[in-house]
Amino acid sequence: MGYYDVKEIHTWLRSIRDPLDNAYCYLAIGDERALLFDTGHGIGDLRGEIAKITDKPVTVVLGHGHSDHVNGAFQFGEAWLHEADFDLYARHASKKSRLRTLEGAEADGVALPEGFDRDAYVNAGDVSLKKLAPGQVFDLGGLSMEVVGMEGHTAGSIGLLARERCMLFDSDSASAHVWLFLRESLPVSRYVAMLERVAGLDFDTFFIAHSGEPKPKSDFGRYINVARNISLEKSKPYPVLPTFGGNLYSEGGAEIVFHKDKL
Repeated sequence: MGYYDVKEIHTWLRSIRDPLDNAYCYLAIGDERALLFDTGHGIGDLRGEIAKITDKPVTVVLGHGHSDHVNGAFQFGEAWLHEADFDLYARHASKKSRLRTLEGAEADGVALPEGFDRDAYVNAGDVSLKKLAPGQVFDLGGLSMEVVGMEGHTAGSIGLLARERCMLFDSDSASAHVWLFLRESLPVSRYVAMLERVAGLDFDTFFIAHSGEPKPKSDFGRYINVARNISLEKSKPYPVLPTFGGNLYSEGGAEIVFHKDKL
């Protein structure tokens, strides 16, 4: 078995799991082109893995600027990202960040691929970032992927809507455990407004970045409720990244990690 775990969800769709942080990428394949949404940490040969699946040209789109989603982009040389996350990308794709990623892999017991070149990974070249915006459509031939603004987790977070398949891909933008306590996160009110807007779009199921299982659109109702009812008094300290001062609020099987300044 290789570094990545690849599964066929539909004839036109594959999930690609990076074992570090259980980070999922999604490959959508049209008649003329393919689109890769998110790129994981980039430790394995992601481009080579995709070449086993399709020989069509691949467009790379990044859901937001965090390291577990963008650091495989260097293997493709070019990627689309919302401009609001360009600075975030620069920090998370830095040499320092890549070193932290390898330290994290070692701490988690993630086996690196055979022949892995540590220096080449840490010193990976720059990626040509292209600015995308909500409403932009990637035509793959018989399949279109529309950019949806999903700001909250980060200012530049986006999703992709496959209208022909009634399916949404949202990276880390909306899930049962969302982080809104980071410096780059937006106020909870902005997150709620985004969820309400996106819930009005035409999709039946959606996929998130840290699970390969399809989620029903009805889950957005739970996410909206927990965000609307968020309470500092009913929350508890969040132990991950304690210097960030996160608070965890849970309700109805959904959780938000927030900072009091985001209320």
